[in-house]
Amino acid sequence: MNIDSQNNDSLSTKRTQYKRSTHNDVDSLDSTTEGLAEVLSPHLQIPKNETQQTGWVVIITGDKGGVGKSTFARGLLQLYINKKLKYLAYDSDHRNAQLYRHYNSVEPGVKQLDIFTRGGADDLLIDLDSEKPPLALVDLPAQSGAFFEEFEKDLGVFDAVKELGYRVTMVSVLSRVKDSVNILRVLHEYCGDRVDYVVVKNLFHGEADKFERYDNSETRTKLLKAGVIEILMPDLFFKPYDYIDEKNLPFSAVLESKEANIVIKSRVSAWLKEFEQNVLIAGRLLGLENAAASQAA
Repeated sequence: MNIDSQNNDSLSTKRTQYKRSTHNDVDSLDSTTEGLAEVLSPHLQIPKNETQQTGWVVIITGDKGGVGKSTFARGLLQLYINKKLKYLAYDSDHRNAQLYRHYNSVEPGVKQLDIFTRGGADDLLIDLDSEKPPLALVDLPAQSGAFFEEFEKDLGVFDAVKELGYRVTMVSVLSRVKDSVNILRVLHEYCGDRVDYVVVKNLFHGEADKFERYDNSETRTKLLKAGVIEILMPDLFFKPYDYIDEKNLPFSAVLESKEANIVIKSRVSAWLKEFEQNVLIAGRLLGLENAAASQAA
């Protein structure tokens, strides 16, 4: 046997040994990996396939007519418009449909819902599912808590909107009377941690520190633990308010109106600026931050 043949045999033997060694190492590694998986599996947390949140449903409530519920809804909708956010708006207050009356002329309009009739508000979920807006604003009738509960139970609204990727914020506009606190308490008892909460003190009813019934209530203590955000709604002087009401105008149209005098325009402009400043404190829960980010993306 020559030297070249000896070298080739030696090289072949080494290759065979290397393959066997590598194969054994792989088998050993697989065995070790399987063993680690068995040991660690009880401690591993597999991410759940949860629906990603895509938007907010903001529901405006109040204790009775005149509390300022629809004024807040109109101001918030005007803010959505000013910021060019995509939204759907709904007015379920058929007796005093202010949101519809003042903003249906502004695209995409305001759709009316009937929470008092079974099936009368189904369009809310249908629209969320089909159109998937980043924001939906719903103005409820005054003192409609019991009807809203029936509507929610019938459709499973909170679970349905969560499945569609929405979080719900309940906005409660307060006056200084006892009914405001009682209705807020019932609302919290029903909704629990399934929603977020924003409480609005309407300064038309008095200075911020004069809402003693709410400030000293057990309901407020519970809501603070639940993460409620409290904001103030400034008082709009009666003359511009009456002008807007008489003309059925959106707030923005007053500023462009040739009929409105400079005092009315100035007061409305100042009110809108203060309203926005206060509302932005709860901007995330009112959909302002999320909707803007969604549209930017």
